[in-house]
Amino acid sequence: MAIINGTRSTKKEKIKLEINAEVLEKINQYCTWADIDDVSYFFEEAACFVFSKDKDFKSHQKAIKRTNKTSIES
Repeated sequence: MAIINGTRSTKKEKIKLEINAEVLEKINQYCTWADIDDVSYFFEEAACFVFSKDKDFKSHQKAIKRTNKTSIES
């Protein structure tokens, strides 16, 4: 079963990136297998997956929110 699936959000920004050719080949194979017709969707969903699993990043985001909340209340 594919990990990445679903619908795309509406607001998009264009980016340019360079990646290893072998990694791109695997991404293209995955997209074909998972019936993903837009490789940008793969990158967006992969990034969201990383954000959801990275506990240190989540802690960092919470610290920023606490700092911002404290600054607003002062």
